[in-house]
Amino acid sequence: MVALNPLVNSLQQRLRFPRILSILVVYVTVISVLVGLFALIIPPLSSELYGLLRTLNMPPALQSELLNFNFTVAELSNIAERIGTSANVLLSIVTSTFSGIFTFFTLMVISFYLMLDRHNLYKKVSWFSREQKHLKLAKDFLDSLENQLGSWVRGQLILMMLIGTTTYVGLALLGVPYALPLAILAGLLEILPNIGPTIAAIPAVILAYFGMGPVMAGVVAIYYTLIQQLENNIIVPKIMKENVDVDPLVAIVTILVGLKLAGVMGALLAVPAYIVLRTVYSLWFRSRLPDTQSSSE
Repeated sequence: MVALNPLVNSLQQRLRFPRILSILVVYVTVISVLVGLFALIIPPLSSELYGLLRTLNMPPALQSELLNFNFTVAELSNIAERIGTSANVLLSIVTSTFSGIFTFFTLMVISFYLMLDRHNLYKKVSWFSREQKHLKLAKDFLDSLENQLGSWVRGQLILMMLIGTTTYVGLALLGVPYALPLAILAGLLEILPNIGPTIAAIPAVILAYFGMGPVMAGVVAIYYTLIQQLENNIIVPKIMKENVDVDPLVAIVTILVGLKLAGVMGALLAVPAYIVLRTVYSLWFRSRLPDTQSSSE
């Protein structure tokens, strides 16, 4: 909601769209872009991943099978038979797939209603208190949270796309094999400040070393270093504004804590949770500050 709501507001104010139409337009646009990206990326990515698996130390029979694999009903049925034909396995696969689809659409519906009633959300605090200062505090909290968390989400997505695209273009021009999966890895690891780009550079340098020699491995290492310097000094300051600035050390520790407590999902939600807690503390501290000053006087 906080990531998409500014886009909805822009359509509503500039083009005079009704709010519900603005939300639907944003939903259709975002989903269309995602589907288009997947349609463009999946075929070449599958081909390069098969090639990458072939270069690994794998049995020849498995290599041949992977290279000749086609996403057909017969192939999928064959895999299902190898995994197991028990009712429990099949039920688990069906249940997990249905659960993922159901969760996705549930989140979309919840976000839809939150955006539809965004301007009145702060009034829900009237269930607990009708004092104007509490209503104002709730409104300030939602506005601040939308500003910080929404900007962080949008900025992080832009960073991941920029770094992934820049990495792919550079590796493709240098002739490094498997540029697409390496670029996707670099984009995904962008969520880890400072550490992510370093981790993403390791497999690229290794593949360049064994596939093209030590000189090209050095060139690839220099290219990744240039990308990281460009990111730290130009891209991040422009995209991640001061109001959503999260210290890299704090982000790393937060992500590690989230990973330990709740696995991958905890790591993904760690920084947003930190931003929410920071906003709560900031508003609580400011709301208590006048009382503190008056009591000291």
